[in-house]
Amino acid sequence: MTLGKTGTSKTPKLEKDSGIYAAFLQNESALKRFLRRFLYKQEDIDEISQETFLRAYKATKGREIDSPKAYIFQVARSLAYTELSSKTRRLTDYLEDALEQDAGTTDLLEDEVAAQQKVQFFFDAIAELPPQCRRVFLMRKVQGMPHKAIAESLGIGASAIEKHIAIGTERCKRYIKNREGANSSTDHPAVTELPDPNYKARGQSHE
Repeated sequence: MTLGKTGTSKTPKLEKDSGIYAAFLQNESALKRFLRRFLYKQEDIDEISQETFLRAYKATKGREIDSPKAYIFQVARSLAYTELSSKTRRLTDYLEDALEQDAGTTDLLEDEVAAQQKVQFFFDAIAELPPQCRRVFLMRKVQGMPHKAIAESLGIGASAIEKHIAIGTERCKRYIKNREGANSSTDHPAVTELPDPNYKARGQSHE
């Protein structure tokens, strides 16, 4: 692990006996695999991984928490959401259009809370897509890459790209409807908030 400057954060003086420090060292590879569900660029994954440690370490400095590993992954999820949100206005526009067309209404996002929840569900849905489908979906809908560039990068044809996008869209829509139907909005911290150190993840796999 190389800790340095990332964004506006500065590396704090590390206490090597910190539970967060130990948990990060033990789970750094698993954490990066987890972040790969949301981000496909290695530099973004490395940066968010480092920022996760810094944020978690500062938030818990001077006190021990029950589950440092779970907390680190919750911070990583929150930062990944924020990173995606900053890049994906076109993605959320696409989501809203797709859902409105499917439901036959233009009044799906009733307020800011509902909109944030829907975006959170969408990011979770993307994370659940098969690896190749997820890569194509992120490259096209997040980065806005043309089909030709995606084809050259992944070594697949245009028809395969369209198929992955169609599958990704359908699965995301179905996932969101199921989550909304189950009314499980309290399962995760809000997208823009740093998780409470006492928050315990429930029924969640990190690898």
